[in-house]
Amino acid sequence: MTRTGASAARIYYESPHSLDPDLRVDVPSAIAMYPGDIESRTPRAWAQERYRQIVRWNLPDSGGHFPSLEVPEYFVRDLREGLAAVLAAAL
Repeated sequence: MTRTGASAARIYYESPHSLDPDLRVDVPSAIAMYPGDIESRTPRAWAQERYRQIVRWNLPDSGGHFPSLEVPEYFVRDLREGLAAVLAAAL
């Protein structure tokens, strides 16, 4: 064993405690939540409290924590469509 369990798990403890709860993101945003991701799924209403301009909200049928490896064709299409939505909203 490499004895790196603690350092690998550290991000899961620190991440929720390090972000300013009052932080607001006011730029256009595209969000995709893959069903097999190990992170919790956030309801859109909760996401909109932080991300004020959600221009694309996507809940794919498959994929997980590493969608670029698990569903690469879908991931690339989703990325392109999300970027297109963000760019269109920014104009």
